[in-house]
Amino acid sequence: MHVQLLQVFKYDRFVDAKFYKCGQEVKHPVMGFGTLCPGKRYALLQLKWYLMTVVTRFDLRLRDGEHAEYDANYHGHEILPPVRDVIVDFKQKCTYPNIKFVASRSQL
Repeated sequence: MHVQLLQVFKYDRFVDAKFYKCGQEVKHPVMGFGTLCPGKRYALLQLKWYLMTVVTRFDLRLRDGEHAEYDANYHGHEILPPVRDVIVDFKQKCTYPNIKFVASRSQL
């Protein structure tokens, strides 16, 4: 009978469900097998690496007469997005530092 219930779609199946891992209740489950996405730290590391590469290898500036108007509808959020796209000029720097990836296994 329990298998038949799993075949039926129930939109609120996990609303009050409790998840357990190693015999202990998971306080804030994102997924049934743990509390964090397994690739979350790797994805954040890749994003930081990309941003550091862009910042160190390119000169970025707004075009002449260009300015960013912030959207006040998002007041209270961490980052205010611009109302419209902003045109940015960029050019590769002649010399830039060589960034090496150095991380221990404990940081990953």
